Amino acid sequence: MRGEAEVYADVHAAMLDAVCDTTSSALIIYDRHDHIVFVNRRVLGYMPVCETKLTVGTRLRDFLAALYDGRKDVDPASLPRGMERDDWIAEQLSSHWKERSETVEQRAGGRWLRLIKRRFSSGLGICVITDISEQKKREDQWRADIERVQLTEEILDTLPLSIFVKDSNTSYVAVNKAGCTLLETPADLILGRTVADIHAEPLASRIDAMDRHVLETGSPAILPERVTRLTGEEVLVITRKQRVGKPGRYFLVTTMDDVTTFATAGADGKSVIRGLEHMSFTPSAYLEVEHHQSSQLLQGRSILLVTPNDALGDVARRKMVAVGVDCAVATSQTEMKAFMEFAASANVRIDLVIVDVQLDIACLDLPQAYGLVAMTVDDFQLESSLINQIARHFRLHDHAFSSVQADESPEISTENMPCSNNAMLDVLVVEDNNINQIVFAQILESLGLSYKIATTGKQALQLFEQEKPSFILMDTTLPDFDGFEATRRLRKMMVAQPNPTPIIGVIALAFEGDRQACMDAGMDDMLLKPVSPDMVAMLFKRHLPHSQHRICG
Repeated sequence: MRGEAEVYADVHAAMLDAVCDTTSSALIIYDRHDHIVFVNRRVLGYMPVCETKLTVGTRLRDFLAALYDGRKDVDPASLPRGMERDDWIAEQLSSHWKERSETVEQRAGGRWLRLIKRRFSSGLGICVITDISEQKKREDQWRADIERVQLTEEILDTLPLSIFVKDSNTSYVAVNKAGCTLLETPADLILGRTVADIHAEPLASRIDAMDRHVLETGSPAILPERVTRLTGEEVLVITRKQRVGKPGRYFLVTTMDDVTTFATAGADGKSVIRGLEHMSFTPSAYLEVEHHQSSQLLQGRSILLVTPNDALGDVARRKMVAVGVDCAVATSQTEMKAFMEFAASANVRIDLVIVDVQLDIACLDLPQAYGLVAMTVDDFQLESSLINQIARHFRLHDHAFSSVQADESPEISTENMPCSNNAMLDVLVVEDNNINQIVFAQILESLGLSYKIATTGKQALQLFEQEKPSFILMDTTLPDFDGFEATRRLRKMMVAQPNPTPIIGVIALAFEGDRQACMDAGMDDMLLKPVSPDMVAMLFKRHLPHSQHRICG
């Protein structure tokens, strides 16, 4: 009669066989003397060895020798060149004695195997072999898709056509550089948004109606338009809209082709395009109203632009002058300081200082010393979307000024940037660093979110009680008590709230345990500096998915 230990051993072996079959893995187990104590039959499908070398009690060395011979016969390319049989076996035995070893090997016929080896303190060793051929194919396909997408984006960005792509919900999913230049808006303020976020009514409704008609019917639309740029330049464009894709996953592609260079004067004095004389170029439904409003908003403003790029500085200056801005250009921190000192002594007003991101961070500190407002721009914004960025800044700043005048809490220095009709504050920023305050202000303004800034934990508690913000960005290092303690106190104040306000910890350098420390203090998530508009927008949508507030552009 069989002993109880033998019965249990058979049960364990059967269980291991079942697990291996379920996971499509091969398993070899060997003891401290390197004798095989368990092996499942799936190994035969992965390794070119005969069944006699896969029996319990076989030495691991003998199994590896048989494996070398089998691979040499059926798949010699899988063996390392210039290595003798005994050396290969010794190297393999050594890998089986490592505490943990993982390798990926390619076999004949495009097959890929992953071998994971473990050696435990008891001396017991395990080798798990898994076929990952399909996974490798998917990875290769994914890489090819990524390369294809990158190549497509590069091609689209080199085209002179302005190209916009919307999904079936009419949200922008792609735009090329020419499109950003045409709208004078950076891509991050276009992608993921709808026409209502970018254009004012009734333009937005007219464009949306045309887009939906093309999406629903599949009938292409063509529209000749006259576009008046903010600089006063008039260009003729051919706008085409067409539906692409398959039922259930349609996309709308809009192209706008500048054909001004092909225009000639017609009999009535108006510009016409040879071959397209039948078309009447009407004022653009896209840009005319926005350009008119922006020009009015910027008229008479005084701006100091600081950039080391002389060519882009001259282009930007001419654009601003064309819309009525009184603009001066400085090329360095020294010139910038000299100009601001002169302006202060002569009582000359400076409405805005624009600083190129290439310059030192001290150039952002300097305007504050003179009580001036500063914003940063990069080369692309200087060249293409500068006027739109400036107009957006003043539009939000003018709203904020009227709100601050009505603020009954002057003892706390804050800013408020409303975007919607909702009286509740969108974001409370708790940040004591001046530069970081500027960064957060520009990001939240670009997202159209109203905000106030607290510089200490105590101010954060006061503003939370007064404003009831929808969202809190909490720096973890503050001058009085840290952001973790501020969060714990805020959570006590929220005990009666049915939906506690999301608190996001903002950390400059993340170390192991920081995320857990944020969670333990009662925070909902962690944000790592440097911060970008996309990161803030993503967190806002993640933690307030049912909010009626619309992040606007």
